Amino acid sequence: MKKKPPFNQNSAVRSAIRRVFSRSPIVRETMFKVRREVPKYNKDGSRAKKDAVQYQCGVCSTWTKSTAIAVDHIQPVISVEDGFQDWNEFVRRLFCGPDNLQVICDDCHQKKTNKERFDRQMKQDKELIWSLENEMDCWDFEEARKSLKKFTPAKLLAYPQDLKDRILKLKLHLGKKTKNPSKTPKGNI
Repeated sequence: MKKKPPFNQNSAVRSAIRRVFSRSPIVRETMFKVRREVPKYNKDGSRAKKDAVQYQCGVCSTWTKSTAIAVDHIQPVISVEDGFQDWNEFVRRLFCGPDNLQVICDDCHQKKTNKERFDRQMKQDKELIWSLENEMDCWDFEEARKSLKKFTPAKLLAYPQDLKDRILKLKLHLGKKTKNPSKTPKGNI
C-alpha cells in the first residue's frame, strides 16, 4: 500500500482556490467557445435524446469528450522563472482574463505540466549546483553529500551536458575530499 504523504497546508489551500476558479464564469465562457454537439445514438441504433458534447484542444486541435478536457493557463499560474511568490500573486495569475486561457486535452495538459515542472526543477538544481560550487571551500560534507545524492544517473540523463559535467565534477571533488588520507592502500609502504 502506498504511503500517504503528510498534510501540506499550502497545497490544500492552492487546491481549494483552483477548485473555485474551475467553477468561475470565465472558465465556462472559455469552454463554450470551443464546444460542439455531435449526434449520439443508443445501442439499438435510435438517436439519443441528448447529443454528445465535444471540445477542441487548443494545442493539438483534436475534438475530445468533456471528461478528458481542462482549461489551462497559457502563462503558468506558478511562474517557471520565479516559482511561487505569494498568495496575492497566485490569485492574480489564476483569475486572469480569457486571453491567457485555453481549452486543452488531458494528454497535452500532462505534457505541458511535466515540462513546466521539469523546467522549475532544473532551475532549482542549477541554483543548488551554483551555490555548492561557490561554497566548495567551506562545505559541510554531509550536507553536500545529501544535496548531491538526489542527482541519480537516471535523473542526469534528462539534463543538458554542461549541467551533467558540473554535477559529476562536484561529486568527484566531494569523493576526493572525504577519503581518509591516514589509510594507505596495501602494498604501498
